[in-house]
Amino acid sequence: MSTAGPGVDTHEMVLIHRVIRREFGQLPRLLRSAADDRARSKAVGAHAREMLDFLHTHHTGEDELLFPLLRERAALDPQLMDRMDVQHTQINDAVAAVGAQLPAWTASADAAAGEQMAALIDATMPTLVDHLAEEEQELLPIVSVTLTQSEWDALGKHGMSAIPVTRRLVILGHITEEADDAERQRFMQVVPAPARLVYKLIGHRQFTRETAAIRG
Repeated sequence: MSTAGPGVDTHEMVLIHRVIRREFGQLPRLLRSAADDRARSKAVGAHAREMLDFLHTHHTGEDELLFPLLRERAALDPQLMDRMDVQHTQINDAVAAVGAQLPAWTASADAAAGEQMAALIDATMPTLVDHLAEEEQELLPIVSVTLTQSEWDALGKHGMSAIPVTRRLVILGHITEEADDAERQRFMQVVPAPARLVYKLIGHRQFTRETAAIRG
C-alpha cells in the first residue's frame, strides 16, 4: 500500500506506527521478565515510560493537529472518525492506567503489579493494532492530498518537541530499526544534517547497546 500522494509524503507515520506495534508488543514480556528484579525493573520501567509517552504524544498530535483538519476539509465516513476517537480513548485510558502503576513497580519490581500491567497491555493490543492499520489504510491516503506540507510538518515537530534532547538519538534508532534502505534514506532526509552525523557516530551504538540490554 502506498501512502504517498501528490502532496504530502505520509510514510514517516508508517515508521512511527512500526515502533508502537513493536515496542508495545514486547512490553508485556519485558514487564514479566523483571519480576522481583529491581535492577531490571529500573531499566524496563524507564523504557516503558518512554514508550507510553511516545504513544500519548502521537495520539495527542493527531487529536489536536490532524483529525480536526480532516473533519474540516475531507468527506470522511463519520463512523470511521467516531471509531478513531473511541479507539484513542480506549488506548489512552490503558496508557494512563499503566503509567499510574509504573513508578511504584519500577522501584519494587513487584511481580503481581508487573503482571497486571502486562495483562492490560495484552488486552489493549488488538485495539491498538486495528487502530494503526485503519489509520494507514483509510486516513493516510486522504491526509496526503488534504494537508499542506507545513501542516504535516507541524505534526512531526509536535512529536519531536516532546522527546528530551538526550533521548532523540535513541528514538531515531527505534524509528529506523525496521526500515529498509530506501525508507531509512527517505526518513533521514527530514532529520537535520548535524543530527544525522551524531547518530552515525554515536547514536546508533547507543540505541543498539540500550535495546540489547532491555530486550535480553
